[in-house]
Amino acid sequence: MIHYYLKKIQYFLFKKYNFPKQSLDYFSNKKKKTLVSFSSIEGNKLYIQKNEFFSLTKKFNVLFIKDTTRSWLNNVDIDLIKKTLKYDNVHFAIGSSMGAFNAIMFSNLFPIKKVIAFSPQFSIHPKKSKDKTYLNYAAAITCWKFKSLKFSNKTKYLLFFGDTNNEKYHMSMIPKTRNIKIIQIKNCGHESAEVLKRDGKLNNLIDKFFK
Repeated sequence: MIHYYLKKIQYFLFKKYNFPKQSLDYFSNKKKKTLVSFSSIEGNKLYIQKNEFFSLTKKFNVLFIKDTTRSWLNNVDIDLIKKTLKYDNVHFAIGSSMGAFNAIMFSNLFPIKKVIAFSPQFSIHPKKSKDKTYLNYAAAITCWKFKSLKFSNKTKYLLFFGDTNNEKYHMSMIPKTRNIKIIQIKNCGHESAEVLKRDGKLNNLIDKFFK
């Protein structure tokens, strides 16, 4: 926790990068269904993330959302996203790591039928989580609107986790309800989506769940 508070002081004293708090890219392919893709932290704060799961633009209209300050949705303008999706028939959301957390949380704020989440953190808040991996990012969050995962009873969820201790910890915090399916991948760390892609399973499971 000392490290966390030192980082809080650092972020307060030193100039922050002037990125927008979110970056949105919308690909309209005149499809009947729209998908929202939330990016992971990917790299460091000097750069805006790339659009993840880009191949899904072949099958859906896709809104890519980059949480550029890596805030676990806390700094993202939710109303802006809702306005962007106002006329769409939104069905699905997807994300990995922070993006998985954001996709799940967004399903509580906007009607989403199905969510695929790869290795979501249950929380990165220092008083909510035993996993201290993301304290550097947590220290930069000044207003916590979303401290831990919440699930909508109107949405179906498919969650993937690896089998390291941290993955098992976050997985253990997920509520056991009929609309949440959890799959654990053996011999896998936090990179659950990458492992499924490497093994040639990723596209098939996405197609099967998002049908």
